[in-house]
Amino acid sequence: MLYDAIIAGLGPAGATVSYELAKKGLNVLAFDKEKFPRYKVCGGCISLKAKQILPFDFDEIVEEKIYGAVFTYKSKRPVSIISKQVIGYNINREKFDNLLKEKAKGAGAVIKEGVRVTGAEECSEHVVIKTSDGFFKAKVLVAADGANSIISKNLLKLDSAEYAVAVEAEIPVEKERLSRLKERIFIDFGCVPYGYAWVFPKSNSLSVGIAALSKKVNGKIKEYFREFAHKEKILMGIDIAKMYGWTIPYFNAAQKIAKGRILAVGDAADLVDPFLGEGIYYAIKSGQLAAQVISAKIGDEKIEIEDYNRIVEAEIYPELEAAGKVGNWVYKYPRLWYRILESEPALMEKYYSVIRGEGSYKEFYETVMSKIKKRPWRLITRLIKGHLTSQDLRG
Repeated sequence: MLYDAIIAGLGPAGATVSYELAKKGLNVLAFDKEKFPRYKVCGGCISLKAKQILPFDFDEIVEEKIYGAVFTYKSKRPVSIISKQVIGYNINREKFDNLLKEKAKGAGAVIKEGVRVTGAEECSEHVVIKTSDGFFKAKVLVAADGANSIISKNLLKLDSAEYAVAVEAEIPVEKERLSRLKERIFIDFGCVPYGYAWVFPKSNSLSVGIAALSKKVNGKIKEYFREFAHKEKILMGIDIAKMYGWTIPYFNAAQKIAKGRILAVGDAADLVDPFLGEGIYYAIKSGQLAAQVISAKIGDEKIEIEDYNRIVEAEIYPELEAAGKVGNWVYKYPRLWYRILESEPALMEKYYSVIRGEGSYKEFYETVMSKIKKRPWRLITRLIKGHLTSQDLRG
């Protein structure tokens, strides 16, 4: 059988493409190497803007509504910045991904779990997909197989020159400890070079993790994680027996994520927020854009699969590029960033508006830069960069 589309991977990106295409009446076949529900390493905090673009709700699996965060610098100097409105939702990825997969199945997509895509060959009129369950044919192939995508690397020739590494542990805890972080998340800056640590409350556990740019930690991300967990007060007395590691692709605007009859979505396309590493919103958004292009192409409209490049560049890249500017500055000068945050906590409300989908990263970046250009931050910035001495600053 010749399918309209085959999707490799059933995370949020792949499940979204499958759902959207099947809903339009296309013949869709989707594979995932795991059998659902399956454990997925992830902090599990979904932004309000991600919830808003989903065509169905996931209220039944929300474990904690989030209204703000407690920020610290090297596990000290806590600043609690809580909004009156929800900014996100903590969920269990095992349940969330399974829900999305079931929605795709309910829309009519054929789902094959426990089947690994191992390769593909593009022909003039179709793509042949090689799997652990045999060979299949489709008019279009969607790479949704994550940061280490076989399809993206071998067929689209995507190369993540930079990437982040992360370590996380899911720790069952008592209700009293959970209550200390009720309706808020915890984020620490300065505990790791070019990265941050987090503690996210769930119904019966804490998701504890740390992430940083790989080249800055020199293979020592687990050591930074242990040091953070040892210092952080809310984790005192907890024995972390098991931790999981994974890689986070770093956004690269120079790459083309569609070619011929093949395109990539989500992590497989390196569409991840370069500031905080959030990828679920961009997985869902890119999946929806991919479905629009594929359905139009199969419907004989005057559009090519490669037009997906142009559409994503227009609708997603500007935000990721601005997020990259924010991340580059914050992680280069974490101490200065934290001093500004302590003195002007209202600045974080501007960021919360980005998470809600009410504002943009570009606006947030411009606001941060305007603060830096003013005294005393302008002088402190010059001091950090070596353009001033401490004597100049006192004078």
